[in-house]
Amino acid sequence: MALNRREFLRRMVIVTAMGGVVLAGGVVLGEKLLGNSGGSAPTIPSLGGTTQGTNQATTQGTVTGTQSNSSSNVPAGYVLVAALSQLSGKNAAYFTHPTFGSSILVNVNGQWKAFSSTCTHQPCTVGYNGSSIQCPCHGGTFDPSTGAVTGGPPPSRLAEYATLISNNNLYVGNSVIN
Repeated sequence: MALNRREFLRRMVIVTAMGGVVLAGGVVLGEKLLGNSGGSAPTIPSLGGTTQGTNQATTQGTVTGTQSNSSSNVPAGYVLVAALSQLSGKNAAYFTHPTFGSSILVNVNGQWKAFSSTCTHQPCTVGYNGSSIQCPCHGGTFDPSTGAVTGGPPPSRLAEYATLISNNNLYVGNSVIN
């Protein structure tokens, strides 16, 4: 039986739609079985509350909101991210940079480093496992000391921001340093 063009296109649309439904069901099932991202990124708390500037994030885990200081206490070119007491015992925390958005703090041998938390390959949120920064979407890895790519598909390093500790507070610079 020969199909005319209209009937052929109608059947292709139906087959494509059915394929999309099956694919979407597989993704949902995969997320249920493997977790939200399908990877094994560690759980990292977010710093809560409002920090100096327009930096806001939701509270997760055991981290509480940052303390409020007057803007005269914030060093020029920096934004208050957290009191050091909030970071005690942690090796990483997410925060929202007022200029650059979703970001991550990592503790590398006692020194806090700040990076964009968005993978440079695709917009996936990276995590820190204590030895490397990893993207759970496609396995990209980054050096936690520099943000440089150490493996996988990311085309460039993570944006890094200067960090400064003053008066028992951690501040992050308002510009990219790498």
